[in-house]
Amino acid sequence: MAGKSSVCWSIKEIRDLLLQRQKNEFDANIGVSGKRGNGKSSFLLKLFLRFKGFNEWKQQVYSREDVIDLLKNQKLKFCFDDEGINSGYKRDFQQTGQKDLIKIVTAYRDNFNIYATAIPFFYSLDKDLRELIFMHVHIIERGWAVIFLPLEDTIHQQDPWDTKNNAKLEEKWQKKKQENPDFRFPYHKLSTFAGYIFFNDITEKQRILYKEIKNFKRSEKFKTEKEKLESKEKSFHDHVFSLLMQKKISKEGLIQICLANNKKFTTISAQLNTMLKNTGSKETLSGLLVDSVEAEEVKGEINKLIPEF
Repeated sequence: MAGKSSVCWSIKEIRDLLLQRQKNEFDANIGVSGKRGNGKSSFLLKLFLRFKGFNEWKQQVYSREDVIDLLKNQKLKFCFDDEGINSGYKRDFQQTGQKDLIKIVTAYRDNFNIYATAIPFFYSLDKDLRELIFMHVHIIERGWAVIFLPLEDTIHQQDPWDTKNNAKLEEKWQKKKQENPDFRFPYHKLSTFAGYIFFNDITEKQRILYKEIKNFKRSEKFKTEKEKLESKEKSFHDHVFSLLMQKKISKEGLIQICLANNKKFTTISAQLNTMLKNTGSKETLSGLLVDSVEAEEVKGEINKLIPEF
Protein backbone atom coordinates (compact mmCIF):
# COMPACT_ATOMS: atom_id res chain seq x y z
CA MET A 1 0.00 0.00 0.00
CA ALA A 2 1.03 3.62 0.46
CA GLY A 3 4.49 4.29 1.90
CA LYS A 4 5.46 6.56 4.76
CA SER A 5 6.25 9.42 2.42
CA SER A 6 2.77 9.36 0.92
CA VAL A 7 0.00 11.89 1.34
CA CYS A 8 -3.54 10.61 1.71
CA TRP A 9 -6.47 12.54 0.29
CA SER A 10 -10.20 12.21 0.92
CA ILE A 11 -13.13 12.59 -1.48
CA LYS A 12 -14.11 15.73 0.44
CA GLU A 13 -10.65 17.27 -0.07
CA ILE A 14 -10.82 16.68 -3.81
CA ARG A 15 -14.31 18.18 -3.88
CA ASP A 16 -13.14 21.22 -1.94
CA LEU A 17 -10.15 21.69 -4.26
CA LEU A 18 -12.43 21.56 -7.32
CA LEU A 19 -14.84 24.06 -5.81
CA GLN A 20 -11.92 26.35 -4.94
CA ARG A 21 -10.59 26.16 -8.50
CA GLN A 22 -14.09 26.87 -9.78
CA LYS A 23 -14.33 29.87 -7.46
CA ASN A 24 -10.89 31.13 -8.54
CA GLU A 25 -11.87 30.73 -12.21
CA PHE A 26 -9.40 27.93 -13.03
CA ASP A 27 -9.97 24.77 -15.05
CA ALA A 28 -11.44 21.91 -13.05
CA ASN A 29 -10.97 18.98 -15.44
CA ILE A 30 -10.17 15.50 -14.09
CA GLY A 31 -9.12 12.31 -15.87
CA VAL A 32 -9.74 9.00 -14.07
CA SER A 33 -8.03 5.88 -15.41
CA GLY A 34 -7.91 2.23 -14.39
CA LYS A 35 -8.70 -1.28 -15.55
CA ARG A 36 -12.29 -2.18 -16.31
CA GLY A 37 -14.16 -3.05 -13.13
CA ASN A 38 -11.65 -1.41 -10.79
CA GLY A 39 -14.08 1.34 -9.78
CA LYS A 40 -13.51 4.41 -11.99
CA SER A 41 -17.22 5.16 -12.21
CA SER A 42 -17.81 4.41 -8.52
CA PHE A 43 -15.07 6.87 -7.57
CA LEU A 44 -16.44 9.62 -9.81
CA LEU A 45 -20.02 9.04 -8.71
CA LYS A 46 -18.99 9.30 -5.05
CA LEU A 47 -17.19 12.54 -5.91
CA PHE A 48 -20.03 14.12 -7.89
CA LEU A 49 -22.65 13.17 -5.30
CA ARG A 50 -20.69 15.40 -2.90
CA PHE A 51 -21.60 18.44 -5.00
CA LYS A 52 -24.80 20.29 -4.24
CA GLY A 53 -26.94 20.49 -7.37
CA PHE A 54 -25.45 17.49 -9.22
CA ASN A 55 -28.20 16.02 -11.44
CA GLU A 56 -27.42 12.41 -12.39
CA TRP A 57 -30.02 12.13 -15.15
CA LYS A 58 -28.74 15.27 -16.83
CA GLN A 59 -25.02 15.35 -16.02
CA GLN A 60 -24.01 11.66 -16.21
CA VAL A 61 -23.36 11.31 -19.95
CA TYR A 62 -22.11 8.80 -22.54
CA SER A 63 -21.53 10.67 -25.79
CA ARG A 64 -19.29 13.43 -27.10
CA GLU A 65 -22.36 15.40 -28.16
CA ASP A 66 -23.77 15.40 -24.63
CA VAL A 67 -20.39 16.40 -23.16
CA ILE A 68 -20.17 19.34 -25.58
CA ASP A 69 -23.76 20.35 -24.83
CA LEU A 70 -23.16 20.43 -21.06
CA LEU A 71 -19.85 22.28 -21.20
CA LYS A 72 -21.22 24.81 -23.66
CA ASN A 73 -24.67 25.48 -22.25
CA GLN A 74 -24.28 25.34 -18.47
CA LYS A 75 -22.21 27.38 -16.05
CA LEU A 76 -20.66 26.51 -12.68
CA LYS A 77 -22.10 23.01 -12.91
CA PHE A 78 -20.95 19.48 -13.68
CA CYS A 79 -20.20 16.98 -16.44
CA PHE A 80 -19.61 13.31 -15.53
CA ASP A 81 -18.30 11.77 -18.78
CA ASP A 82 -18.62 8.14 -17.70
CA GLU A 83 -17.03 6.65 -20.82
CA GLY A 84 -14.39 9.05 -22.09
CA ILE A 85 -13.43 6.54 -24.78
CA ASN A 86 -16.57 7.76 -26.60
CA SER A 87 -15.64 11.44 -26.44
CA GLY A 88 -11.89 12.02 -26.17
CA TYR A 89 -10.21 8.94 -27.69
CA LYS A 90 -6.89 9.92 -29.31
CA ARG A 91 -7.46 7.78 -32.43
CA ASP A 92 -10.44 9.97 -33.27
CA PHE A 93 -8.33 13.16 -33.29
CA GLN A 94 -9.14 13.90 -36.93
CA GLN A 95 -12.88 13.71 -36.42
CA THR A 96 -14.74 17.01 -36.46
CA GLY A 97 -16.52 16.15 -33.21
CA GLN A 98 -13.21 15.50 -31.46
CA LYS A 99 -11.84 18.87 -32.57
CA ASP A 100 -15.08 20.50 -31.44
CA LEU A 101 -14.75 18.94 -27.98
CA ILE A 102 -11.22 20.31 -27.52
CA LYS A 103 -12.36 23.73 -28.73
CA ILE A 104 -15.34 23.68 -26.37
CA VAL A 105 -13.26 22.63 -23.33
CA THR A 106 -10.87 25.50 -24.17
CA ALA A 107 -13.29 28.19 -25.36
CA TYR A 108 -15.89 27.65 -22.65
CA ARG A 109 -13.45 27.36 -19.75
CA ASP A 110 -15.04 30.56 -18.40
CA ASN A 111 -18.23 28.57 -17.81
CA PHE A 112 -16.23 27.04 -14.94
CA ASN A 113 -17.85 23.62 -15.07
CA ILE A 114 -16.34 20.67 -13.21
CA TYR A 115 -15.61 18.10 -15.93
CA ALA A 116 -14.44 14.54 -15.25
CA THR A 117 -13.81 11.77 -17.76
CA ALA A 118 -13.33 8.05 -17.06
CA ILE A 119 -11.02 6.15 -19.42
CA PRO A 120 -9.10 2.82 -19.10
CA PHE A 121 -5.72 4.34 -20.04
CA PHE A 122 -4.90 8.01 -19.42
CA TYR A 123 -2.73 8.25 -22.54
CA SER A 124 -5.64 7.09 -24.70
CA LEU A 125 -6.98 10.61 -24.30
CA ASP A 126 -6.28 13.00 -27.13
CA LYS A 127 -2.99 14.83 -26.35
CA ASP A 128 -4.56 18.30 -26.56
CA LEU A 129 -7.39 17.20 -24.27
CA ARG A 130 -4.97 15.51 -21.88
CA GLU A 131 -3.07 18.76 -21.44
CA LEU A 132 -6.31 20.42 -20.31
CA ILE A 133 -6.62 17.94 -17.42
CA PHE A 134 -5.46 19.37 -14.11
CA MET A 135 -5.73 16.16 -12.04
CA HIS A 136 -5.18 12.52 -13.02
CA VAL A 137 -6.56 9.86 -10.68
CA HIS A 138 -5.48 6.28 -11.43
CA ILE A 139 -7.47 3.50 -9.76
CA ILE A 140 -4.92 0.88 -8.72
CA GLU A 141 -7.52 -1.52 -7.36
CA ARG A 142 -11.02 -1.23 -5.92
CA GLY A 143 -11.03 1.37 -3.18
CA TRP A 144 -7.43 2.52 -3.74
CA ALA A 145 -6.16 5.15 -6.18
CA VAL A 146 -3.12 7.34 -6.77
CA ILE A 147 -3.40 11.04 -7.58
CA PHE A 148 -1.16 12.90 -10.02
CA LEU A 149 -0.89 16.62 -10.72
CA PRO A 150 0.95 18.12 -13.72
CA LEU A 151 4.28 19.85 -13.21
CA GLU A 152 3.96 23.60 -12.70
CA ASP A 153 6.06 26.52 -13.88
CA THR A 154 7.84 24.51 -16.57
CA ILE A 155 9.31 26.76 -19.27
CA HIS A 156 11.17 24.36 -21.57
CA GLN A 157 9.39 21.10 -20.83
CA GLN A 158 6.47 20.58 -23.19
CA ASP A 159 4.91 17.64 -21.37
CA PRO A 160 3.43 18.69 -17.99
CA TRP A 161 2.95 15.00 -17.09
CA ASP A 162 6.69 14.27 -17.45
CA THR A 163 5.75 11.13 -19.35
CA LYS A 164 9.18 9.97 -20.55
CA ASN A 165 10.89 10.15 -17.16
CA ASN A 166 8.00 8.54 -15.31
CA ALA A 167 7.70 5.82 -17.98
CA LYS A 168 11.37 4.88 -17.42
CA LEU A 169 10.73 4.41 -13.71
CA GLU A 170 7.65 2.28 -14.37
CA GLU A 171 9.63 0.13 -16.81
CA LYS A 172 12.15 -0.68 -14.04
CA TRP A 173 9.31 -1.48 -11.65
CA GLN A 174 7.70 -3.79 -14.18
CA LYS A 175 10.91 -5.84 -14.33
CA LYS A 176 10.99 -6.05 -10.53
CA LYS A 177 7.33 -7.11 -10.57
CA GLN A 178 8.19 -9.98 -12.91
CA GLU A 179 10.91 -11.11 -10.54
CA ASN A 180 8.79 -10.60 -7.44
CA PRO A 181 4.95 -10.72 -7.87
CA ASP A 182 4.54 -9.12 -4.41
CA PHE A 183 6.48 -6.01 -5.43
CA ARG A 184 4.40 -2.83 -5.08
CA PHE A 185 5.02 0.15 -7.32
CA PRO A 186 6.37 3.09 -5.24
CA TYR A 187 4.15 5.63 -6.98
CA HIS A 188 5.35 8.38 -4.66
CA LYS A 189 8.67 8.38 -6.58
CA LEU A 190 6.98 9.60 -9.77
CA SER A 191 7.54 13.31 -10.42
CA THR A 192 3.82 14.06 -10.77
CA PHE A 193 2.76 12.15 -7.65
CA ALA A 194 0.41 14.11 -5.37
CA GLY A 195 -0.97 11.46 -3.02
CA TYR A 196 -3.13 8.39 -2.51
CA ILE A 197 -6.83 8.10 -1.84
CA PHE A 198 -8.78 5.25 -0.24
CA PHE A 199 -12.53 5.19 -0.80
CA ASN A 200 -15.55 3.01 -0.11
CA ASP A 201 -17.88 1.57 -2.71
CA ILE A 202 -21.16 3.26 -3.66
CA THR A 203 -24.35 2.09 -1.96
CA GLU A 204 -26.69 -0.42 -3.56
CA LYS A 205 -29.31 2.29 -4.06
CA GLN A 206 -26.76 4.52 -5.79
CA ARG A 207 -25.64 1.59 -7.97
CA ILE A 208 -29.18 0.82 -9.11
CA LEU A 209 -29.82 4.40 -10.22
CA TYR A 210 -26.37 4.67 -11.83
CA LYS A 211 -26.99 1.51 -13.90
CA GLU A 212 -30.49 2.63 -14.85
CA ILE A 213 -29.14 5.92 -16.25
CA LYS A 214 -26.20 4.18 -17.92
CA ASN A 215 -28.35 1.55 -19.64
CA PHE A 216 -30.90 4.11 -20.80
CA LYS A 217 -28.36 6.60 -22.17
CA ARG A 218 -26.23 3.91 -23.79
CA SER A 219 -29.23 2.49 -25.61
CA GLU A 220 -30.16 6.00 -26.77
CA LYS A 221 -26.63 6.58 -28.07
CA PHE A 222 -26.63 3.51 -30.31
CA LYS A 223 -30.17 3.81 -31.64
CA THR A 224 -30.66 4.17 -35.38
CA GLU A 225 -32.29 7.36 -36.66
CA LYS A 226 -35.51 5.39 -37.19
CA GLU A 227 -35.42 4.09 -33.60
CA LYS A 228 -34.73 7.61 -32.27
CA LEU A 229 -37.73 8.95 -34.20
CA GLU A 230 -39.97 6.14 -32.93
CA SER A 231 -38.78 6.74 -29.37
CA LYS A 232 -39.45 10.46 -29.71
CA GLU A 233 -42.95 9.78 -31.02
CA LYS A 234 -43.68 7.37 -28.17
CA SER A 235 -42.41 9.89 -25.61
CA PHE A 236 -44.63 12.62 -27.07
CA HIS A 237 -47.73 10.42 -26.99
CA ASP A 238 -46.99 9.18 -23.45
CA HIS A 239 -46.62 12.74 -22.13
CA VAL A 240 -49.82 13.96 -23.76
CA PHE A 241 -51.72 10.84 -22.66
CA SER A 242 -50.52 11.39 -19.09
CA LEU A 243 -51.81 14.97 -19.14
CA LEU A 244 -55.10 13.77 -20.54
CA MET A 245 -55.62 11.08 -17.87
CA GLN A 246 -54.85 13.64 -15.15
CA LYS A 247 -57.38 16.00 -16.76
CA LYS A 248 -54.73 18.67 -17.18
CA ILE A 249 -55.23 19.61 -20.81
CA SER A 250 -57.94 21.41 -22.80
CA LYS A 251 -58.81 21.14 -26.47
CA GLU A 252 -57.13 24.50 -27.08
CA GLY A 253 -54.04 23.29 -25.21
CA LEU A 254 -53.89 20.09 -27.25
CA ILE A 255 -54.19 22.08 -30.49
CA GLN A 256 -51.30 24.33 -29.41
CA ILE A 257 -49.13 21.34 -28.49
CA CYS A 258 -49.82 19.72 -31.87
CA LEU A 259 -48.97 22.93 -33.72
CA ALA A 260 -45.75 23.37 -31.74
CA ASN A 261 -44.65 19.84 -32.64
CA ASN A 262 -45.79 19.86 -36.30
CA LYS A 263 -48.51 17.28 -35.73
CA LYS A 264 -52.10 17.14 -36.96
CA PHE A 265 -54.70 17.62 -34.25
CA THR A 266 -57.08 15.11 -35.88
CA THR A 267 -54.36 12.44 -36.11
CA ILE A 268 -53.27 12.87 -32.48
CA SER A 269 -56.91 12.88 -31.33
CA ALA A 270 -57.54 9.56 -33.08
CA GLN A 271 -54.37 8.05 -31.61
CA LEU A 272 -55.29 9.19 -28.09
CA ASN A 273 -58.76 7.63 -28.43
CA THR A 274 -57.11 4.38 -29.54
CA MET A 275 -54.78 4.49 -26.53
CA LEU A 276 -57.80 4.93 -24.26
CA LYS A 277 -59.50 1.87 -25.78
CA ASN A 278 -56.32 -0.21 -25.45
CA THR A 279 -56.17 0.53 -21.72
CA GLY A 280 -59.77 -0.64 -21.33
CA SER A 281 -61.00 2.81 -20.38
CA LYS A 282 -64.59 3.76 -21.16
CA GLU A 283 -63.59 7.41 -21.29
CA THR A 284 -63.27 9.32 -24.55
CA LEU A 285 -60.91 12.12 -25.51
CA SER A 286 -63.68 14.71 -25.48
CA GLY A 287 -64.78 13.53 -22.04
CA LEU A 288 -61.32 13.97 -20.53
CA LEU A 289 -60.45 17.36 -22.02
CA VAL A 290 -61.05 20.17 -19.55
CA ASP A 291 -62.46 23.57 -20.42
CA SER A 292 -60.25 26.60 -21.00
CA VAL A 293 -60.80 28.10 -17.52
CA GLU A 294 -59.66 24.93 -15.77
CA ALA A 295 -56.79 24.60 -18.21
CA GLU A 296 -55.41 27.99 -17.19
CA GLU A 297 -55.08 26.73 -13.64
CA VAL A 298 -52.86 23.86 -14.76
CA LYS A 299 -50.93 25.70 -17.45
CA GLY A 300 -47.78 25.46 -15.37
CA GLU A 301 -48.20 21.71 -15.14
CA ILE A 302 -48.42 21.43 -18.93
CA ASN A 303 -45.22 23.41 -19.35
CA LYS A 304 -43.42 21.11 -16.92
CA LEU A 305 -44.63 17.83 -18.40
CA ILE A 306 -44.29 18.58 -22.10
CA PRO A 307 -40.65 18.75 -23.19
CA GLU A 308 -39.37 20.40 -26.33
CA PHE A 309 -39.63 17.90 -29.18
